[in-house]
Amino acid sequence: MKVSTEDYESIVNSLKGQLPSLPLVMDELMTIIADPNAALYAIKDIIKLDPSIFSQILKVVNTVQYRGDGEPRISNLNEAMQRLGLEKVKRIALNTSVLTLFKGITFPSKFSPESLWIHSVGVAVTSASLSEFLNLPISDQAYSCGLIHDIGKLAKLKFDQQNFCIELNKSEESGWNNHQTEVRQNSIRHDLLGGKIAKEWGVAPIIEAVSKWHHEEDRSKRLDVEDSDTHRMIDIVQFSNEMIKDIEFGYSGHGIKKAPSNRIMRRLKISDDGLDEFENKIAQELVREKEHISLLSRK
Repeated sequence: MKVSTEDYESIVNSLKGQLPSLPLVMDELMTIIADPNAALYAIKDIIKLDPSIFSQILKVVNTVQYRGDGEPRISNLNEAMQRLGLEKVKRIALNTSVLTLFKGITFPSKFSPESLWIHSVGVAVTSASLSEFLNLPISDQAYSCGLIHDIGKLAKLKFDQQNFCIELNKSEESGWNNHQTEVRQNSIRHDLLGGKIAKEWGVAPIIEAVSKWHHEEDRSKRLDVEDSDTHRMIDIVQFSNEMIKDIEFGYSGHGIKKAPSNRIMRRLKISDDGLDEFENKIAQELVREKEHISLLSRK
């Protein structure tokens, strides 16, 4: 039986009050990130609302990479933010908020909130880096979109963990990815559900669109997307999602790997040589990111 729009609406309604709500801090952060003229002082006012973000910023800034050997420990928010810079501060703040969402859901064995979050961080870093590599002025938005793209999996886990586990096992047995399993079994799709959740949260439309269509290559089938920049963002996150699975950075619920989409590579104007260059670049970035992920995931 085909799943209807009403089925998705019913799930979203049933999860109200159960699925962790989008933290106010994160909502405001994503609004600021969409503003290219955002400054450190604007971020600072938001960080003051959440002591856990301040704590994570101090953890990162006091690593050798930022503080250096022999220098006194940094405990002042102004100094920490100046040392880290706007981009890093925004990413720490976003990840602290998102990790709270992931830890608010019970996961099955062989799957964990941290592993899915690490996968999402990898997609976020790769999406932002690819935007810069292609000289597109959307790296901040790309990071947010990559970080939230799999939010539908959290909703599925909360709504019916037993059935989701059956789907995970089916994927492993059949050599399908999660999305293929959902489509072939006519079950609730995490991408479409993620779009509904993002809409319910009231986040930026581009994040909603990416959550909803990050498995759809054919732009003509992204029914409610007309803006070329949104299409390009979906392409970037979809491309990054597959690359991160190939690198095995985190775990999204399956280990199925796909070759880079030739269709998306053509649309993004990525040549084979450009792909090799970018793969080397992102491999180095992810090595640096691992230390920060370890810091942020510690209690």
